[in-house]
Amino acid sequence: MRPSTRLAGFLVGVCASSVQALDYVIVGGGTAGLVVANRLTANPSVSVMVLEAGGDGLGNINISDPTLIGAAWGTQVDWQFPTEPLLFDGNRTLGNAPRGKVLGGSSAINVRNLRLKCIVFFGDVFDRGDDREYDEWLALGNTGWNAQSIMAAGEKAEHFFAPNATDDIDYTLTDHGLSGNIATSYNSAAPPIHDDIISSVVNAGGRETADNDGGYVNGIAHVTNARLPSNNTRSTSATGYYFPYSNRTNFQVTLNVVVTKILWSSTASGSAVASGVEYVDTDGTTHTINATTVILSAGTWGSPPILERSGVGNATFLESLGIESVIDLPGVGENLQEQIMAPMEWSLNTSLSLNVVTPFLLNMESLQTTVGSENLATLESLLDVQPPNLSDALYNAHKALYNKSAPWVEEYISVSTPASGPSVLTWIPVNLHPLSRGSVHIVSTNGTEYPSIQYNLFQSPFDTYVLAAAAQRIQSIVSTPPISNWITGQISPSAGVTSIEDLQAFALANVAVTNHIIGTALMGPLEDGGVVDASLKVYGTKNVYVIDASVVPIEPAAHLQATVYAVAERAAALLTSTSD
Repeated sequence: MRPSTRLAGFLVGVCASSVQALDYVIVGGGTAGLVVANRLTANPSVSVMVLEAGGDGLGNINISDPTLIGAAWGTQVDWQFPTEPLLFDGNRTLGNAPRGKVLGGSSAINVRNLRLKCIVFFGDVFDRGDDREYDEWLALGNTGWNAQSIMAAGEKAEHFFAPNATDDIDYTLTDHGLSGNIATSYNSAAPPIHDDIISSVVNAGGRETADNDGGYVNGIAHVTNARLPSNNTRSTSATGYYFPYSNRTNFQVTLNVVVTKILWSSTASGSAVASGVEYVDTDGTTHTINATTVILSAGTWGSPPILERSGVGNATFLESLGIESVIDLPGVGENLQEQIMAPMEWSLNTSLSLNVVTPFLLNMESLQTTVGSENLATLESLLDVQPPNLSDALYNAHKALYNKSAPWVEEYISVSTPASGPSVLTWIPVNLHPLSRGSVHIVSTNGTEYPSIQYNLFQSPFDTYVLAAAAQRIQSIVSTPPISNWITGQISPSAGVTSIEDLQAFALANVAVTNHIIGTALMGPLEDGGVVDASLKVYGTKNVYVIDASVVPIEPAAHLQATVYAVAERAAALLTSTSD
C-alpha cells in the first residue's frame, strides 16, 4: 500500500486507517461537489473528504485557457464515456461523452460537442434558466425549489465583472451576483456583424433583451462566460471553491481514486444507513473510508452507477446482475434528458478580422414564436402524444411550459474566419426541452467499468419537429435584412432544404448533443420516479444525498453550469441549516 502524502490540502493514496471518521465524504470534486465541500468546511468543526477520480489540473493550460477550445477532451482529464448506438440509426453513435475527470469536473473542460467547417464552440457559457422553468420544480412537488430560491442560490455563486463602456454591451447589473466564487464576464470581441444580426431577429418578429439572466429568458442577448476578464482564464469550481481554501485542515481532497460503492451499517427497510464508501486507487487496491454522511456528486453519468452497485435501484435489474437489493428505487438511472441541436452555416461576403473564435449571441424563443402559424397545429398534435419513458408528472410539466410560452428553442450564434476565404456565420437551433428520455445503467458489478448510456434521441417525433421548425425559423431570420445583405450562400444544410419534411431529415442526419445531461437521480416525489427528495436525500436512506446535475428535474433554457452551481449552493445551505 502506498503511503499517504499531504500536499497543500491533497491526500494522495490514502488508506482508511490513515483518516479518522469524517462528518462528510463527498464523491466527486466537480462542479457541485467542491461547492458543497467549501460551504460545509466554513465551519471548522466539520470535517469533509472529497474523493476525486482525476488529478488537480494545476498547470494544465487546456483547462485554464478557454481559447484552447476542446483541447482537454480525449485527454487524462476527460472520462470519455462511451455511448450506445442511436436507436433511430443503429449504425451511428455520437461518440464518447466528455465529462471532467479532474478537480472542477466538467466546469474545467466543458465545451459544445460540435466541430463545424472552421469553428468549435466555447463551453464556459454561464447563463440561468427561466423563472417559469424553475417554478415547475416546485409544481413537481419539490418544496422550497422555485425561481426565487434557485436564482438567489445562483447569484451567491457568481462574481460578475461588468463590461467596459467601450464594449457596447447591454446588461442589467441587478440580474447578477457580485461577490460569489465564480468569475463571470462578457466576451468583448463581438464582430461588427452582431448589430445586424440583432436587427434581423427583431425585424423577423423576435425581440432584443438587455440581459437574459434576469429570470425572463426571451430574446437575443450577449453571452456571459465563466471566466476572469483580467487574464481571460476559465473560472471553475476548483479555482473558485477549492484552491483559495486548500489551507483549511478540515477540507481534504483525495485524488486519483474511483469510488465503487456505498457501504451500509444498516439496511433496514426504509431507513438504510451508510457507514462510508469503498474506493480503488490507481494500483487497483481497495480502500474504505467512514463518514457520518455520504454525498454523491459524481454527475449525471456517475452517481446512478454508484447507487446501483450499492444495491439502490430497480431491484429486478440489480438482482439480474447478482447485486442484493437494499432499496428498490426504479428511477435510478432513468429520465436522462439531453438538449439536442442541428448546426447550420452560411458563407458571408467578407472576411472579418476576428481576434478569437467566439459565440457572442444567444436568441431564446418560445415555440409559439419559433413555429409558423401554418405548422403550429401539427406541433401541438405531436405534443399531445406522451412518450413511453416520460412520467405523467414530467409530461404535464412540459405541457405547462408550452402553455406559458416558456423558452423552448435556443439559437446559438457565432462567426468565424477560416485561414483562407470568407467568414462563416454559424446559427444553431437547440431544442431545450426534448420529450425523449434516455438512461444510464451499470453493465456489471465491476466498479471501474463504464456504464451503458442510451440517449434515446428522437423517441418522440415532437423533438424532431421542433428542431426542423427552429431551423426553418432561422432560415427566415437570415433571409431578413440587414443580415441578409451579408449572406452569399447556405453551406449547411444545402440550398433548397427548406421544407419541414426536408429539415426533419436534416436534423436526423446531423443531430448533436449539448452535453447538458440531467435527471438520472431525479428530485421529485417517489411515485413520480423520484430518486431524491427536496432535501436531495436518497429515498429509503437516512444519510445518503445526491448533489449534482442528475437531480435536476427539467432542463433550463440555458447552458447547465449556472444551474448546477445554484443547486449545489442551495443544497449546502440546506445541509448546514440542519446541522447547526
